[in-house]
Amino acid sequence: MKSYKIFPIFILILLQSCNSKTDLETLKFDTDVSLIVKDTTQFEKGSDIIFPLLSYQTYKIKDYSYGKINFTDYNIKDTAKNSLIKYESSLSLLVDDYKSNKLVGYAIRIEKEDEGSNLFKYIKNKLGKPLKQNIYNKDNHVQSSYLWDDKKRNQLIYIKQNTEYFSGHKNRFISTELAFFKRGITFTPDEGNNPENIKKLLEENPNAFDVLEILKSRFY
Repeated sequence: MKSYKIFPIFILILLQSCNSKTDLETLKFDTDVSLIVKDTTQFEKGSDIIFPLLSYQTYKIKDYSYGKINFTDYNIKDTAKNSLIKYESSLSLLVDDYKSNKLVGYAIRIEKEDEGSNLFKYIKNKLGKPLKQNIYNKDNHVQSSYLWDDKKRNQLIYIKQNTEYFSGHKNRFISTELAFFKRGITFTPDEGNNPENIKKLLEENPNAFDVLEILKSRFY
């Protein structure tokens, strides 16, 4: 009799464990990031390297998923002599500022090739043909990028895939970078830019610093 009582409890615990991941696909923009982050000690403040937005970054991504795609903590170390290069999967939650902490986007870097490939296929199957795309896949080298304007969910999705070489070009893998943005947000020009150049750019295109315009400019 005891075994029959324990078994359902065991199943319940197992299900809770499997469902404990935070599904990034279900996140709502403008949500307070403190309601999303489970363990603040795993995140560090910083500016996103690619996009000029404040962020909370972590390399502990095993507690996160995107739809049915699960992520794992993963890194690759370059074994070449004196090399300090290390490729590591990461997640950055992008915010408007550190006071209100409102989510305006998030960026995922996947260095585990199969996970990146599966995530790309999952998004492509859901959203269909991209608004913009550059595709290069030749001689075992991939350098491609894609942009979707998902008006239904009020978001922009930018994906970049690139072949990375390490250990003296003896090994390679495809790195996948994804960025999700709330439609309509704008980037602030770097203070080092010439004000006259900025003025001229805005006269030519009043929406020049809109995230959609900036992402579109990455395509030829």
